[in-house]
Amino acid sequence: MIRVRKWGEVTGFLMGRSMGPYVPYTVHAFLVGDTLFDTGAVHAHREFMNALAGRCITTIVNTHHHEDHIGNNAMIRRVFGAVAYAREEALPFIADPVRIGLRLYQRVVWGCPDPSRAAPLGDSIELSDRVFRVIHTPGHSPDHACLLEPNEGWLFTGDLFCGKTIRYLRRDEDFPLILSSLKRLFPLDFSTIFCGLKGRVENGREALGAKIGFMEDLQARVMDLHRKGYPPREIRTRILGREGAMHYLSAAHFSKQHVIDSILAQEDTPPGDALK
Repeated sequence: MIRVRKWGEVTGFLMGRSMGPYVPYTVHAFLVGDTLFDTGAVHAHREFMNALAGRCITTIVNTHHHEDHIGNNAMIRRVFGAVAYAREEALPFIADPVRIGLRLYQRVVWGCPDPSRAAPLGDSIELSDRVFRVIHTPGHSPDHACLLEPNEGWLFTGDLFCGKTIRYLRRDEDFPLILSSLKRLFPLDFSTIFCGLKGRVENGREALGAKIGFMEDLQARVMDLHRKGYPPREIRTRILGREGAMHYLSAAHFSKQHVIDSILAQEDTPPGDALK
């Protein structure tokens, strides 16, 4: 499945694997001029390549190494001759996606990318006659980066923002570090978010501020119950409710409990380590 939508100079490609009438999880890639921000999932490669036919693609920028963001790097490099960029920590995973260690549900929903090559991103990059600032924003993954174009007020957030609330985390995500990265972005000069999950988000600073507020409140509630002696699973039930289908379909890799556990893990983190 693919749907194409144009917002001024930014074209969004919403894609996912169709399973009959159901698409279990979608992701966006964005095209600005001749630059693609992320390349989506390999299971949508035919539809995506059809949507890109006749366009000029010279550059790929990956916000991070996850399989639903680098899925079509190899094919786009091969067909268009594009050069790819990502933070240096992401490069080994792009070169050898087996390193990602995909679980069964990830292979079914998104697929395993083909190996490809990318060059390291610096602190800024000139793309399509615009200079984008590259901001390291770990938490969703250690190599995650967001890109800011201040003249247009655009902020490309990959999988860092993903909506005003948060109720699930992958086992390898870090709640306090996500919150710290969001706070790093908030003072920047932007008005529109381009999000891997949500697409274009208008009033981006307000939306990002709302997420920060939600996470801070959630964190405070979790810690309050923890100090009162409630065990982690009861805290999850009281605040986030019972686990949903994704917990079971992902064999607990993606769950509400990881939100609670990640918040509580900061109690055991030495001062300063959380920002490393």
